Amino acid sequence: MNGHFHCSSCNADHGSRIDFHQCPQCSSPLSFTLDPPATFPRSHIETRPPGMWRYAEALPVFPSPVSLGESSTPLVPFQCGDFQGLAKCEYALPSGSYKDRGSALLMSYLLENGVPEAVEDSSGNAGASLAAYAARADIRLKVFCPASASAGKLLQIRLYNAELVRVEGPRPRATEALLEYVEKTGASYASHLWHPLFIEGVKTAAFEIVEQLAWTAPDAVLCPVGAGSILLGLHRGFAELLAAGSIDRLPRLVAVQAQNVSPVHAAYRAGAATVAPAIDAPPTRAEGIALPGPIRDREVLQAIAASSGSVIAVTEEEIADGVRQFGRAGFCVEPTSAVVWHGLRRFREEASLASNARVVTILSGHGLKATQAIGEML
Repeated sequence: MNGHFHCSSCNADHGSRIDFHQCPQCSSPLSFTLDPPATFPRSHIETRPPGMWRYAEALPVFPSPVSLGESSTPLVPFQCGDFQGLAKCEYALPSGSYKDRGSALLMSYLLENGVPEAVEDSSGNAGASLAAYAARADIRLKVFCPASASAGKLLQIRLYNAELVRVEGPRPRATEALLEYVEKTGASYASHLWHPLFIEGVKTAAFEIVEQLAWTAPDAVLCPVGAGSILLGLHRGFAELLAAGSIDRLPRLVAVQAQNVSPVHAAYRAGAATVAPAIDAPPTRAEGIALPGPIRDREVLQAIAASSGSVIAVTEEEIADGVRQFGRAGFCVEPTSAVVWHGLRRFREEASLASNARVVTILSGHGLKATQAIGEML
């Protein structure tokens, strides 16, 4: 493969193939570096079919990429009060969430390396996405999920013939159960939180945004943040575009969290270099970002700082209103995605944006995954 894995902390080099989910030397998350660096030859890119694979010079090369026909997702103007935002409709991907970008790349890697079976833990969307791509790659998958996860997401996992393990208790308990299973069996952990190739796939959203804006950077991008994979993927993508000379600046990256579970927001406001995990946090409608803290907490805070970004926390009432407001604008999004509606309103207030500023909001998952919750909000 045209790249190598290395530790994000101690920088130990682990070559082009790994069979572990964290650095054996210091237990930190791993990073991936592309060899040679990413380039963006527009004359070639623009002749290729729409979708993440059109940016071939900025992606790892696989002999048999695993794909479900994922196309470029729409970038749609919408009115938020007196301001026009741009909605990046990631729910238009095959399994209904942005996670398909990372799943396509991660399953391509597992297929290339002959992995017959893998395990994953998820609040729902990642499990559904990885299950879809595992089915495509003919890789057996076991998914550990909170028993309280949205029924639509759990149904998707079963539909794709993955083995679903429901775990009672809060989201971290699913991870604990998975790690116990991995320790006992030695199963391959296809983690969307730990594996750096997942972020490599998510970065293609940044490439699409820039191409959709005639190869210019937006002023800012807002996204839901729990583990931070969207934000980290965007930062990596925009940084590669900047290094290649395809854009002239980084857009501001704005993380939006649910106030009930907002450890990144607390760390940002405190000026901390790491994120203290949220303890005994109350439940939130935004189940996809209800994590005590990101595994890559330093990287998340560094990406926000490097882009002169910000972190915003929204209330449960604002999340419900965001679902309704997006619906009235023609978008069907799950509560996790809806945090960006009032996130945009708050960001406008604190950033004093020009009326013609180009601000992208990431709509991460389809509302049909959470019909019961949305019905209660209506």
